[in-house]
Amino acid sequence: MVRGNLELLMPAGSSSKLELALDYGADAVYLGPPFYSLRARENDFQKEKLKESIASIHGRGKKVYMTLNIFSRNRKLKSFEEDVVDFAEMKPDAFIMSDPGLGSIARELAPQIPIHLSTQANCMNWQSVKFWQKTLNVQRIILSRELSIAEISEIHKRVPEMELEAFVHGSICIAYSGRCLLSSYMNNRDANQGVCDNSCREKFQVSKEQYYIEDIENNPNQHYPIEEDEHGTYILNAKDLCMVEHLQALANAGVVSFKVEGRTKSEFYSAMVARAYRGALDDLRAGRPFNSYWKQELEKLSHRGFHTAFMFNDAGSEGQNYKSSIVYNHQHKLLGLVRDVTHDGLPIVDIKNKIEKGQRVRWLSPDGEDRTVTIANITRTDGRKIDVVHSGSGLFYMQIEGKETFQPRSLIMTYAEDRSH
Repeated sequence: MVRGNLELLMPAGSSSKLELALDYGADAVYLGPPFYSLRARENDFQKEKLKESIASIHGRGKKVYMTLNIFSRNRKLKSFEEDVVDFAEMKPDAFIMSDPGLGSIARELAPQIPIHLSTQANCMNWQSVKFWQKTLNVQRIILSRELSIAEISEIHKRVPEMELEAFVHGSICIAYSGRCLLSSYMNNRDANQGVCDNSCREKFQVSKEQYYIEDIENNPNQHYPIEEDEHGTYILNAKDLCMVEHLQALANAGVVSFKVEGRTKSEFYSAMVARAYRGALDDLRAGRPFNSYWKQELEKLSHRGFHTAFMFNDAGSEGQNYKSSIVYNHQHKLLGLVRDVTHDGLPIVDIKNKIEKGQRVRWLSPDGEDRTVTIANITRTDGRKIDVVHSGSGLFYMQIEGKETFQPRSLIMTYAEDRSH
């Protein structure tokens, strides 16, 4: 039985990404100030911008969660005591937190704001859920990405009143916050269960003739093959998580919020991932079977290969991409993004890749319209018409054959024949 309150939660790495995520289907977004957030770079959400963004998001009837999820050093405690009061006055729908010290300060000085426990806190069992529920009155647990669906289901059964949030899409780390998976990967000994074999500290050997890595000290007969080319190899490069076709299983396990990773990813990523998961969730709510179209749309983005991580089985070697840090999709590219529309309905396009007059393109709008059109004219802002425009050229007016109305934040993409819905 699918509950009606399932939430699609998207990253908001910038104002533009925020708007695109909401336009293309997000129910909520997460963002945070760089000083207390795990996204300190490429993050300009300082106080005033945070305040404006939160008000704008609420004005659209959506939710926003503020990431305050660093593990703090002593030097940040005093400033946090002052800042958390200001953050609370902005009225985010929750604080996302990891550090119990910062959490206790937030609970004392901003008790009106719910706390969601960050995945960085590594909550992996129902007793830990009860602990955080009792100590900080946590309203939601953002589950550790090492959990299986069976483990998530047991947590829900043991603590049914706790909201559960799970990552469904995006980059996966090989290790974080000291919680290394290398020992588990190489020798099936889980460091997080106290049986680390210190694989990372032993002597390794790379054989140029046979292309394998050998753990000489612990497992001299166990070879971990690598494929090395002129670009090298990527032995710790995990494939991206993609659960778009398994949302029903997560919902059955008790997950109410489906979270996408990627505050530093592109605007194209924000729009396309939100659109795909929105479509898959809407199908789920309506009782329709999974539509493979949504997975095909995600494949059009550059990624590292897709995998379900630990949700069903151990990740194993098939969860790694040894050949490339990222797989670029050159057939499907974002050509332009409609930043605004003139008073007479002409789209103002921010050029992302080469566009030519007469070119057939895919035009995708936030309202769901998806059509193939022809570029009739390209006009500079000074009024001069041109035949071709290149990436990084700035803003241009565009006319489309047979198209009269446009929406801001529409996507102009390369046209391909493989679309079916």
